[in-house]
Amino acid sequence: MARGDRLEVERRVIGSTVTYAHMGIDVGDGTVVHARPDDDRRPFGGGRVIRTGLDEFAAGTGVRIRRDPPAAFSPDEIVARALEHVGRDGYCPVVDNCEHFATWCATGRRASRQVDLVVDRISAAAGRVAAAVSARANGGIVVRTLAGSTVRVGLRTLVPAVLAGEAAALVAEWRAHQRGASRRASRRTGEAAGLVATMGTCAVAGLPAGPSGIVAGALAGATAWLAGSVVAAVVPAASRRNVRV
Repeated sequence: MARGDRLEVERRVIGSTVTYAHMGIDVGDGTVVHARPDDDRRPFGGGRVIRTGLDEFAAGTGVRIRRDPPAAFSPDEIVARALEHVGRDGYCPVVDNCEHFATWCATGRRASRQVDLVVDRISAAAGRVAAAVSARANGGIVVRTLAGSTVRVGLRTLVPAVLAGEAAALVAEWRAHQRGASRRASRRTGEAAGLVATMGTCAVAGLPAGPSGIVAGALAGATAWLAGSVVAAVVPAASRRNVRV
């Protein structure tokens, strides 16, 4: 760790098993500047930018260095930008959290990959549900089995399947990001998990039709997920509109 590094530690959402990355700027003298809520139990209750010792920042957990996105300023400039805001009021986990602050100090852009990830997944879920509804309007997804029979997968199966897929994708992508994977790598991990979950859900729905129904269901699930990916790709995510300040 060195002066100007973006440091991150794992914190747990109170009352749950969900973890997130808490971020700050290494001043280089054993202290860290970071934004945090005044009360961890009330994350929407306001907060401020503070300067604390590294041990207090870490709170007994391991400290990692985050380099994505790449810094646009020198270490001294990053530290100066951070110190300039010590004592500043204002904190919101959605639009002004610790990652927004640390990323701004290093790059000039207020961005939070953790928030973007959730928003992108919500957008993708909407796109995939829209694709499923569209398929329903055209009679659902029809798959012909090797035995010559056909299996029709309708809205009652497609919507729960794609939602289950998005839930699996969110968990997988979130974990990959927490392990330090790049945006692209964590996204690929999430997409793969979502595809598998959607195929699995549709395959289970095809159980009554026997082995051919299971295979047909899995193929229908893959079709639904990939079609939704196309729709989601053309829907602009609000999370990608980073603002330079």
